[in-house]
Amino acid sequence: MKIKDVIECLKNEGTWVRWNRCTRDRVLFGDDDQEVKKIGVCWVATNRVIEQALEKGINFIVSHENIFYTTGTHLETKLVESIEHKKDLLSKGNICVYRCHDVWDSIPNYGVSDVWAKKLGFDFRDRVINSYYQSANIPKQTVSELAAHVANVLKEDGEEGVYVFGNVNKEVSHLAIGTGAGTDIFEMLEFNPDVVIVADDGITNYKDAQYAIDNDLPMIVVNHAGCEIGGLKNMVNYFNDKLHDLNVEYLDEGFKISYFKHRLLLKFQFLCSHTVFPMLSGNLQAAADFRHTHR
Repeated sequence: MKIKDVIECLKNEGTWVRWNRCTRDRVLFGDDDQEVKKIGVCWVATNRVIEQALEKGINFIVSHENIFYTTGTHLETKLVESIEHKKDLLSKGNICVYRCHDVWDSIPNYGVSDVWAKKLGFDFRDRVINSYYQSANIPKQTVSELAAHVANVLKEDGEEGVYVFGNVNKEVSHLAIGTGAGTDIFEMLEFNPDVVIVADDGITNYKDAQYAIDNDLPMIVVNHAGCEIGGLKNMVNYFNDKLHDLNVEYLDEGFKISYFKHRLLLKFQFLCSHTVFPMLSGNLQAAADFRHTHR
């Protein structure tokens, strides 16, 4: 099977993608007319991913995000140098890279939106196929308890914590979420939530965070990669189910997100309604202890 045949299989899944207009899903580098040897899937093909591919004899990488930093042509000189280095690495193994973004954001069951919802463990309502947004009624709990739960969910995908805008002591029971950069809180307001989970580059401080604080809507903020990597790991299962003869594995990107908080700044940060929750092993009592100890 050729690489272009695998790409066609992925494209056929994306019935909601406007293929003849504008899509992010395209070959970013290399020749797709070569036979597939092995496939590596990842959230983004960092140099670490490419080096693993070279070691393992992988000649086709499926990357969810753009591997060349930006789509524009106005680039910093250091970015251009880094792009050329990445291209040199890819050329060594005659590796083809395909970006699978628009399909994998929304593909039912396998993709990042549904995997993120499943990992959170709540009973989310059925998602509209081309939407990033979902909502669920959850057991009544404080925002701090929910934040500790989310931090625990994220730890296996490389994120060691979350942070919160708003009142961490507020009791909540109706959650809305998006995925990745698709976390527009104004889209989520249609669900009438009392708490939302957003991604760091899906919001702005001057608009979203300010609105959330002014309107008593706590925002639990996760890293973009942290909430999507689970869906990319699950791409291996997709290929195993759909194209049984292919050798596919997930390649670790090296996205490890750690949070550090100086004790002398804790009271100031609480006053600013901007609270960091480190990974707490899923222990809600530990979350409460953390909150009270650091007041």
